[in-house]
Amino acid sequence: MLKKWKQKLIVIFSAILMLSTLALAPTQANAAVTNISAKAGLAVDAKTGQILYSKNSSKVMPIASMSKMLAIYIILKSIHEGKLKWDQRVHVSANVAKISRNTELTNVPLNASRTYTVRDLYKASLIYSANAAVIALGVAQAGSSEKFVNEMRAQVNAWGITDAKLYNAAGLTESEVGTEAYPNTAKSAENEMSANDVAVVASKLVNTYPEVLNTTKETSAWFAKGTDDAVKMTTHNEMLAGDENYMKGYNVDGLKTGTSDKAGNCFTGTANKNGHRVITVVMNANPGKKADARFTNTETIMKYVYTNFTPIRYKKGEQLKQANKFKVPEGKTTTVKAGISQATTIWVANKQSKQAISFISNQTKKNLTAPVTKGQKLGTATAKIADKNVSYLQAGDAKLQLVAKKSVEKANIFVRMWRSVVSVF
Repeated sequence: MLKKWKQKLIVIFSAILMLSTLALAPTQANAAVTNISAKAGLAVDAKTGQILYSKNSSKVMPIASMSKMLAIYIILKSIHEGKLKWDQRVHVSANVAKISRNTELTNVPLNASRTYTVRDLYKASLIYSANAAVIALGVAQAGSSEKFVNEMRAQVNAWGITDAKLYNAAGLTESEVGTEAYPNTAKSAENEMSANDVAVVASKLVNTYPEVLNTTKETSAWFAKGTDDAVKMTTHNEMLAGDENYMKGYNVDGLKTGTSDKAGNCFTGTANKNGHRVITVVMNANPGKKADARFTNTETIMKYVYTNFTPIRYKKGEQLKQANKFKVPEGKTTTVKAGISQATTIWVANKQSKQAISFISNQTKKNLTAPVTKGQKLGTATAKIADKNVSYLQAGDAKLQLVAKKSVEKANIFVRMWRSVVSVF
């Protein structure tokens, strides 16, 4: 009898040990990545905004030249709207030219007696992180640096970012931009955002204007070639093909570095591995120490994401578990099948499968009335993985739009009356 109890205790103990190991597995995997030196870090799915790794990601910190992603978004928006043209010539003010000659800053030399194309300034801003070039673009687009910063502020507010501090297009301190400084600001002020905010900007830029990656993946280019101000620009992104921190098989093709005394070494990166694009943000990685820490930190995060998670695809129109139909009391059929309005991806831990994902639906209208047309919006669904909510950059990212998979006509009056009678009993 005692022997049997001993065997049972061994079985029970083994089961507890196994469950404990499984429970600790995600924590242990995450522990490896929390060793990054950066004060803040983040990884998200570029399209959906699903958060795959986070460290102090809501803390607002200086972002230095990562500011240029927001500036470039507005420039590309203006080009798409026809307000700016790629071959448009841009005049440079004496102050902007002076900024460009500051050897302590990253720049291409600009001359107030010359003009430069929007395309040339755009490429200098992204490839070489040229500060005066992006300020010149902002002035050309909005009429003044102040007006351009107002547009930057309005844009992030429209995206739901309320904690950003923005003063100039380049991400320099106000003392470094001279008369281009925003009115009534301290000389020490510089742009600040959280890693979450930066990821929102990066995802909006990449998803709305994917052509930006054709430039951010360039490792070098000429500026003002053929003039006495010609510069062979070399990217600061050391994770591109051919550079020392290149990651074979990860297809890193962007996005933007940032460096300042307060910001330390920062980097917003993006990789497209096996058709799944991820955006990473690293902020203040080893300030004053190794400049490449931002890249090794990024490599650690990217490897963590692609090694420990599996992306589960859902096709457009696919029905979701527990959110696949809605009641239509007055329809010829009393329910209508629902599917998602567009394809999406949900990442799960490697030990999990699609079966671990469930959904909660929320009907748009309290009572769905017939007729229902195919493609009509019925409600939204939010995902859970193993009964835990999935984290996203913004609240709206979590909602998947559900639409009717087919039309449902209204039942005739006799059918509706009969249903009313039956419902009483």
